Amino acid sequence: GRKDEEAEYDPPQTIQAVREAIAAAGHEVIDLEATTELPTVLAATPVDVVFNMAEGIKGRNREAVVPALLELLDIPYSGSDPTALSIALDKAIAKRIVRQHGILTPNFMTLTTGKERLPRDLKFPLIVKPNAEGSSKGVHRTSVVDTEAELREAAREMIAKYDQPALVEDYIAGREFTVGLLGERRPKVLPPMEVVFLAKEAHPVYSFEYKQDWSSKIRYDVPAQLEPGQLKALERAARECFIALGCREVARVDFRMDLQGRVYFLECNPLPGLTPGWSDLVLIAKAAGLEYPALISEILSGAIRRYKERERERRESERGGATPPNGGAAASSPEEQKQEPQLRS
Repeated sequence: GRKDEEAEYDPPQTIQAVREAIAAAGHEVIDLEATTELPTVLAATPVDVVFNMAEGIKGRNREAVVPALLELLDIPYSGSDPTALSIALDKAIAKRIVRQHGILTPNFMTLTTGKERLPRDLKFPLIVKPNAEGSSKGVHRTSVVDTEAELREAAREMIAKYDQPALVEDYIAGREFTVGLLGERRPKVLPPMEVVFLAKEAHPVYSFEYKQDWSSKIRYDVPAQLEPGQLKALERAARECFIALGCREVARVDFRMDLQGRVYFLECNPLPGLTPGWSDLVLIAKAAGLEYPALISEILSGAIRRYKERERERRESERGGATPPNGGAAASSPEEQKQEPQLRS
């Protein structure tokens, strides 16, 4: 199986599938590596639009690096902007924001040394996870702790391994759901998917191991079996989180529903996995009647719209004698405007 450190790397078949889906929509596609050479490559390559899949390499702002560079170069790209990506990656900040918007989230704190005093509102069992990782990195069966000694040991190990604070929060017993969203200001909420734990465990968690070998450990129910009131509560919470965190075009939001039916926000992923037949969002979209090529086109549609708006503004600026937004580059000819943008993923 894949190692924890490789959790966020897209396998070659995923990149190939995205490439084929974009090409099938009539676009020319080339690959761009999110390395230190990217600024040089972009300067030498006529890029119209970027399909962003870059998770980054290190640091809590790693997911924001490529979009920030693209904004500097005035190149439209798919998905959320640098601010939303950085906020969502920092679980503690994301939780504070959604709580301000009236969404429940488990009581929590961050530990930077493992020696901090625990607040009284934290109740065991607790779950410990890295504060700024995705793809269940650092989340294992041993992440749920029942005593302060277990908590401090787990936190110290996590801080040392991932070189970042540990997030500690109340473990919410109940059902686990993930909800996909597509769109911008009024996002479309896709059918919630329930992660059903098959093994009888005291404190089941959607761990890294389960995500790698899920066939015998968990079952994905999509659409989830929910009463109308439960479905409405999940959809409302997902939409509110998407908007509160400033997400754009695509995101997946994870929740727990406790035994009383209350919905708790866990985290938001604005760069969800896109592996065909495997990633949560892909399974959710399929259940909603959205096949893989259509899903990719939906994610890309906002970037194409922004590209067309940018080109229209450039033409209008040139007609008015003003300086175009990119500092003086000539707009393309009417014939070129009719062509589909040359997309880069």
